[in-house]
Order: sequence, then structure tokens, then C-alpha cells
Amino acid sequence: MRGNIFSQAYLLSNLVAVLIVYISFIKPVFGRMCMSLLFIAAAVVNSVISISHPEIYRTYASLAALPAYEQFINGFFGRHVTSLVLFIAVGQFGIGLALLWKGPVEKIALTCAIIFLVAIAPLGAGSSFPCSLILAIACLLLLREKKIAPWPLTILHIRSSEN
Repeated sequence: MRGNIFSQAYLLSNLVAVLIVYISFIKPVFGRMCMSLLFIAAAVVNSVISISHPEIYRTYASLAALPAYEQFINGFFGRHVTSLVLFIAVGQFGIGLALLWKGPVEKIALTCAIIFLVAIAPLGAGSSFPCSLILAIACLLLLREKKIAPWPLTILHIRSSEN
């Protein structure tokens, strides 16, 4: 894996990921809130950057841990950066919104989050590896949760009509 794994951004993202795992274990409602906000923020940031500075995403090729990812970024992805990143951002935003609800919608969102986070892990330092795998662990912890309440209602101390 290439890239500066000792940069402040790299270290901070991994520290935040570990913190989210801890929060997800201790207080799952706040773990879901963190994951929801993280995915929504990522969607916004990716949308803005893909439109204003799409060339930034091509730099991830040199950071990729797998040659297949490097070839994909330098090939098809490199020719269609904005449209592909906007498509990814829609998925990230959808996951973030779905984590606001409970039940099957939340379970599907967490499963999609795990797939996404594992899929970006081979970007190596470009995805702050192992940050995405640590966040996938947080999602696995949240999937185990039996009693689920939408986090906005929990934070605002509003009782759900299904309780």
C-alpha cells in the first residue's frame, strides 16, 4: 500500500472509525447516528468534489492496494469520474437516510454499508485502510441490535408509535 499512512487525515479517520465501533458497541443508537451522518456527509463531499475537482479521484490509482483497482481508476473510472462518483454519492446518501429508520430498511442499509465499505478497502491509503473495514465492523455490531428505534426519535426523546 502506497501513500502517507502517518498523515493527520489518515490517522484521524482511523481513530474516528475506532471511536464509532466503540460507540456502536456501547450505545447503538448513537452508532447508527454516527454512521448515518458519516454517509450523508460523504455523499455531499463526494458530490461537490466530483463536480468541482474530478481530477482528485484519479490520484487514488497510485494509492490502490490492488492492481485491478489501479487499472480501473486509470481506465473506465478515469474517463467517467463525475458521473460515477455522483452515482456512488446517491448510494451513500441513500444509506445515510435509510439509517434514520428502523427495521428492515435499516438492516438493508447496514448491509449495503458493509458491502460498500469492504469494496473500497482495496483503495488502500485512498480509503484510509483499515478505516473502512473498521467501520464495517461497526455496521456488523449494529446489525446485531434487536431493539431498534429510529435515532432521530431517540435523540429527541419522542416515543415511536410502534413501542
